[in-house]
Amino acid sequence: MFCVKFLRTVGIFSVMKVWQLTSPKQLERVTVPNLELTKDKVKVKVTKALLTETDVAVYSGAIKVKAPFIPGKFAIGQVTEANEGSFVTKGTRVYLATVTEDKTAAGELQIAGETIDGFYRDFVLMNTKDVYPLPPSVSDDAAFLIDSIALSEHVVDALNVKAGQRILVLGGGLVANVLCQVLIYHNAVPILADNNAERLARARRCGIHYTFANDETLKKNIMNVTGSETADPLTQNVANATGGTLADGAVYLASNNRCEPSVIFPLVKRDACVAFCSTAGKSLSIDLEYMMKNNISVKGISESRKYIATAINLLANKVITFSEFPFKMHNEEALPTLMKQYMEQYGGNGIFPEQFDVVKFIF
Repeated sequence: MFCVKFLRTVGIFSVMKVWQLTSPKQLERVTVPNLELTKDKVKVKVTKALLTETDVAVYSGAIKVKAPFIPGKFAIGQVTEANEGSFVTKGTRVYLATVTEDKTAAGELQIAGETIDGFYRDFVLMNTKDVYPLPPSVSDDAAFLIDSIALSEHVVDALNVKAGQRILVLGGGLVANVLCQVLIYHNAVPILADNNAERLARARRCGIHYTFANDETLKKNIMNVTGSETADPLTQNVANATGGTLADGAVYLASNNRCEPSVIFPLVKRDACVAFCSTAGKSLSIDLEYMMKNNISVKGISESRKYIATAINLLANKVITFSEFPFKMHNEEALPTLMKQYMEQYGGNGIFPEQFDVVKFIF
């Protein structure tokens, strides 16, 4: 992921800058009329945004949008205008909701930078309920973990995770790392399976003890994971503390996960629950035969709006470690070049290289 910082402008202008996709692979900076504050909304100066796999997929045309279109799925900013009596005041640093309700279609959701214009622009008008004030203890960098933490809390809720349960997380990267840390916070025992040695090593440095290759040895390793006080989780010299049983629940993370989804079912106990998660639209073909024979429940999770406040609170209390993830910065003019570079180097589907989990750049 890349993070973009929008540099502040001084003075009052009748126009604002936006990065506009005029057609696939054609991203241009243009000026458009400035936004006027309306009832029940606040005006926010976008200060930083993220370049994600979704943004690259929109840029490449893998995700279809109607041009002209403004990409940008994740952002933070500062409130510049608010109506009298608004609970969000001018000058407040805020996280901008990625997923909002579609006022024209009951029950439908809008996704910034995917189904509606995103955040690669100077200013945006937001409903007051869709901006989340950030406490001083939550840095700008940390704020970009909010969505991953919210999804993790959603998973804990959906799986009804209890203390001591062994939860398999299939797939690496930032979201998997954060999810495992959230599971530890809830006194569960995460088991992270991935085929990228660097990501597994990073996970161990973040305090995630049980990390295994996603191969033919995974089932045996799951059955050998121990909660014994005599075991050494750092060396993973594990005894048979689960009594040879499988995981109590599991999570399949669709992003950057190339293994066939149904392989997860034989790794959990009968009557367990498995969550399939993605923060971006992704099609999955799943063989459900084993799931049905073993009464395994399935949950689908793609958005976690109601857990955002909880995520901010966890960050404020320093529950999540993210110092292992690099943040890189680039100037605003580099955005089209970065989009093109990542599309050409890693494919039009926008799947980023595994060694880049979070990267930050200045807009």
